[in-house]
Amino acid sequence: MDNENYRIPLNPLSMMMSNGHIDTCGIAESIAQNIMLLIITKKGENRYDEQYGNDVWDLEFDNGVTSSSWENIFVKSLQRQIEDYEPRLTSAKVQASIKFVEHNYETKGFLEVKKKVKIIINAKLDSTGEAYNFSTEIFLSPMSID
Repeated sequence: MDNENYRIPLNPLSMMMSNGHIDTCGIAESIAQNIMLLIITKKGENRYDEQYGNDVWDLEFDNGVTSSSWENIFVKSLQRQIEDYEPRLTSAKVQASIKFVEHNYETKGFLEVKKKVKIIINAKLDSTGEAYNFSTEIFLSPMSID
């Protein structure tokens, strides 16, 4: 019997209403959910495993870190986290690139500049050798300019 892949976040109300049934998902979605947790979790934030999470969030408010340095730290840390915490993947290659996105709030009278990082992971499923691809974009920080 295959292992169950549980959908997160768990919905306790749904479990109670359906006699303890827990929503499941396919392996690709389960891996994607775990990767997102690895991306957004700061190292040391998980009380049960202080090594779980990305090193880069220690630099969250350090304005002296260049985009290329941030990308390098992020990629190395996420690569290591996938090796340690996502055994369903092999040969994972992580890419990250930061770009600045401007949004003009005419009604509020200011320009907001946000850093956005695009994250791409190409790997293979350990169980079948099939290609596995993951891609997401997240905003890192808002900066407002009057």
